[in-house]
Amino acid sequence: MRCGCPDCGAYMIQSESLELACVCPECGYRCNACMGTNTVVSREQLRQQAQRIAEMEEASREHEGRI
Repeated sequence: MRCGCPDCGAYMIQSESLELACVCPECGYRCNACMGTNTVVSREQLRQQAQRIAEMEEASREHEGRI
């Protein structure tokens, strides 16, 4: 993926180091916004999301049964 540098506007390239990031060849700015890092969801968050979805589906089924 190629991104535009938010500082100078140049195209950034992916670094080939242990740290996932894009690096601007013009100004050296580093960014990992497009890499999907720092977006890990915990097991508890997954459980909560699944519970909310199940509750919404149940409410939808109950509503459809009333129509």
